[in-house]
Amino acid sequence: MVTPTLSDLWSEANWLEWRSHAERFHAIRLTELVTTEQSRGEFIEGARLLRLDHRMRAGDGGTGPSPIQLLIADVLAAGRFLNAIDEPRRATKTTAIQAVLVGRCYHREDYNVGWTMFTTGAKAGERFRKDIVTHLERLYPDPRKSPIKINVGKGTEHLHFTQTGSYLNVYTPNGDGFRSGGFDAAFGDEGGEADVEQSEDVEVAVIPTMDTKPGAQFIIAGTGTKYRTGNILWKALNNPDAAVAWHGIPETTDPAEYESWEPTPEHPRGRMRELIEMSHPGVGYTTPIEAVKRSYDSFPRDKFLLEYGGQFGLEGNADSVIPPAWWERAAVDIDIADVPMPDRFSAAMKVHHLGTHAALAVAFDYDEPADLVTNALELAGEAERPRRRAVAVWLHQRGTEGFDRDVLLKMRRKRLVYDDYGHTAIIARKIEKVPIRPDLHPTKTRDIPLAAVRFMQELEAGTVVHFRQDVLSDAVQIATRQSFGNYGSWRFGAPKSDPEADICALEAASLALHFLDDQPRTVSPKDAVQF
Repeated sequence: MVTPTLSDLWSEANWLEWRSHAERFHAIRLTELVTTEQSRGEFIEGARLLRLDHRMRAGDGGTGPSPIQLLIADVLAAGRFLNAIDEPRRATKTTAIQAVLVGRCYHREDYNVGWTMFTTGAKAGERFRKDIVTHLERLYPDPRKSPIKINVGKGTEHLHFTQTGSYLNVYTPNGDGFRSGGFDAAFGDEGGEADVEQSEDVEVAVIPTMDTKPGAQFIIAGTGTKYRTGNILWKALNNPDAAVAWHGIPETTDPAEYESWEPTPEHPRGRMRELIEMSHPGVGYTTPIEAVKRSYDSFPRDKFLLEYGGQFGLEGNADSVIPPAWWERAAVDIDIADVPMPDRFSAAMKVHHLGTHAALAVAFDYDEPADLVTNALELAGEAERPRRRAVAVWLHQRGTEGFDRDVLLKMRRKRLVYDDYGHTAIIARKIEKVPIRPDLHPTKTRDIPLAAVRFMQELEAGTVVHFRQDVLSDAVQIATRQSFGNYGSWRFGAPKSDPEADICALEAASLALHFLDDQPRTVSPKDAVQF
């Protein structure tokens, strides 16, 4: 692989080719990328001032910017006000942002940058000296001849670009320093470390200072943290108007794949190495895969996924887990009563853990309605009708009185999956006593998180549909991730603000979908469902 020099990167073709190496990694969210002669020139100047062309990359031994650094520069070049950068540890995201901002200060007149780290003011000052000042002093050993005046006084750290009148100021991680000036760019690093109070304080202080600055940008960068609600980085990453670069391991990944670096007899599905190589844009450039393996062996699993997997934890989580856009995309405007029910389907029941509600849900292969053109193309072998699965709620009620009877009326000898726990297990025991009954199939502990992950995967892929049933949509709207078993495993749970909320329709639907593949392809007439 030939690494381009800084001079090479002036060429748009060279820039785009090198950047493309970062575009192969899995992005949780990646917005518009823009490159212009000006944006490239500013980044290249910043890279020169930070001596990236003299600093060896640990992953491949080359020098100069890595592909992900160009990608980050192009996210910022899109010019959106709010920008969020979440890249795995050691992807050199901070250096990329520093290069952009230093380059802008060098080229733009009266450009004012505020920089902080959501750790401590001392840490921000230390990073300023190590990341920026050290390289400027080597580049310009005689301060009298340097175009950049450096102040390293504690609490007053800043760069003054004498030729343009621009400033880069370092502040403590609160709003006090930012309130005093107007900023063209404000950069908050380690945004995952910000607590709720810090997040609010900085937002309230920074945003008004940019009201009169054309093209102002607020940049939040970092890696995931244990909680989501109220965190400034999480909010920015999920803001629909933000420019975002966010790479990591999909949260819909089966937790069994986290259990070992590579497949072993004990963990045949383990493939963390493959997941990292798929999602960490620094691996092979700035970071050797062996270094990530050391962290995998040393860190607790939850810490590793936060630092290297682009994920956030679930502590205090109050955010609904299913994106509304996914759910809306999966909706079909057909009444479930008008849908011909196939002989082959999967059914699951779930009772609320307090016994306040109960649900029976089904999943089945769904034949898409097609117009005449689609039918003709399909017959000619030129098109294939999309094959999807449907989920629907057959029964839902308050309390459990008579629920076992209603389930028996709906189901005869068909297989019925149930969560073998609490009130659901009690209902199953009642059904067990009836001579003509469903084939009861209790879940194993592992089935619960697998069903949740499967449901999310199919929603994301667009391979599942629903029929706008209020009881199911209401559950989807409030359901959150709830830790379950080993780290990385989770189930659908009620929101923290209402732990007794009813989501059993969603839980039953996810189990039905999960077990659909286990249903035989042929059925006997005596096993048919009773409507």
